[in-house]
Amino acid sequence: MGGQPIRVSELDENFKFKVAAQEGAQDITACFSCGTCTAGCPIHTVYAELDPRKIARMVNLGMTKRAVSSSYIWYCSECWLCEQRCPQNVKFSRVWDVLKNMAAEEGYPLPVSVNGDICSGCGICVILCPYEAIELRAENQSRVAHLVSTLCRGCGVCATACPSGAISVKLFEDERIFTQIEASVPQHSGRGAEVL
Repeated sequence: MGGQPIRVSELDENFKFKVAAQEGAQDITACFSCGTCTAGCPIHTVYAELDPRKIARMVNLGMTKRAVSSSYIWYCSECWLCEQRCPQNVKFSRVWDVLKNMAAEEGYPLPVSVNGDICSGCGICVILCPYEAIELRAENQSRVAHLVSTLCRGCGVCATACPSGAISVKLFEDERIFTQIEASVPQHSGRGAEVL
């Protein structure tokens, strides 16, 4: 998995059962790594290193730390293509939700952060968050946005809407996005792009 050796001493044989015990994630143990999920994953087409099959394999092998610390669980766009195509009916987005909750409970950093020094406390993020993962708290005689770690899914809606730029999403840094856009746009020998 990523060129790292698998150490048997680090495996938790009960991890897959802990994940499968959560509502909607019970079919993860049926995954036989056929790759159908990966072939249909739009995130995998952009980030080849992010592979849902690898995460499923990590869960089933008991690679707890690698599974809950994987950035892929935060990249999932929850488009459900993997679920629609899976011959074993694995609900991958539900498995990723379980892993996100485990990551938050074990203290792994969220991909979203709030800079309290520049947060205006306007509450737009609270209103727009589809997961109700942000709350305003009184802090130094003002209101500041705070993330509820077990509810945040790293979707980035809050960061996009924040008028003060106080919320950032590590996974979607501007420089990385611009680099990807530039790499995907064909070069036209000094001319602008042609419209067909």
